Amino acid sequence: MRKQYLIASILSWISFVAGQYGTTTTGPEMATSSPTTSHSASSSTQTVDVGEHGFTFDPDTLNVAAGDKVEFHFYPGNHSVVQADFSRPCHPLSDSSFFSGFIGPTSGESKTVFTITVNNTDPIWYYCGQIGHCQAGMVAVINPPTSGSDSLAVFKAEASNATGESVPFHVQGGTLSTESATTSSSPEATSSPTSTMSPTGTSSSSPSPSPSPSPTTTNSAANVRAYHDRHAMSICFFLVACFLM
Repeated sequence: MRKQYLIASILSWISFVAGQYGTTTTGPEMATSSPTTSHSASSSTQTVDVGEHGFTFDPDTLNVAAGDKVEFHFYPGNHSVVQADFSRPCHPLSDSSFFSGFIGPTSGESKTVFTITVNNTDPIWYYCGQIGHCQAGMVAVINPPTSGSDSLAVFKAEASNATGESVPFHVQGGTLSTESATTSSSPEATSSPTSTMSPTGTSSSSPSPSPSPSPTTTNSAANVRAYHDRHAMSICFFLVACFLM
């Protein structure tokens, strides 16, 4: 009887251990994520030819939506583009007014392009900062007023009577780029109406670091179950050995 009771106890204990550790299985967890779709708002670009037909911007009037861009393409004559105040033609609106620098191809259209982004629909008056060009009528406007007395004709008339002209010290407020990235010719010579013009500095952007992969998460449930199974079998062998002794 004592042996039968001991055997029944061992079998009951083994069934209990198996129920706790050996019969429960967990399936692999599957994490799903919806792909993220990025939508970038597209912007349109309008073009202005600078000096193609003498002391002119063509066209000299543009209507540009907020967020859109304007590209200035330059022709011979060593021209520039400078933002102005309507009440003070031929001079920068402020210290932060956009300025392309002086770009003077010897023939044809320059490969250098100056691009600005229009942030709102307020009027933007501008002129060429080369000596005498503003007074000769080389002025233009982006988003002219729809009412009031401010007009391009008035701005041009005021510019013709302006005393002198001035430009910012550096290229600013826009982006200078070349239309052909494969050209091997030297940069086009540019000159300034004054001897204090500083050369344009170039900036380079650091490469974006590549994202490191996330460490892989391992499921340790199987290892835990294996450990408990080995531990249970060791106890069983120990009890059997005690019984046989």
